[in-house]
Amino acid sequence: MKTTSMLMTAALAAGLTFALPTLAADPAAKSMLKQAEHSHDMAQKQAKADEKSADAQCGVKSGDAKGQCKKDAEARYKKTMADADAALEKAKADYDAKK
Repeated sequence: MKTTSMLMTAALAAGLTFALPTLAADPAAKSMLKQAEHSHDMAQKQAKADEKSADAQCGVKSGDAKGQCKKDAEARYKKTMADADAALEKAKADYDAKK
């Protein structure tokens, strides 16, 4: 009887040892996902503001310089958004993996 009790206690302890890190990771993963979503929103707003500012600066230029300025501004916007999207997708994948 005592051996059975000890085995049950050991099995329960082993189960909790493996289960608790999973339970603890879930709130942390959720928090990191929310942070990534917030960072994505902020990056999107900043990219739009930067693009608007760049368009204003390009407006005073003329000819090829103006065209190149607009292309550079668009490329910076696209890169910023691609980086933000990639970071958000990574956070979503990490969250899904830890669920």
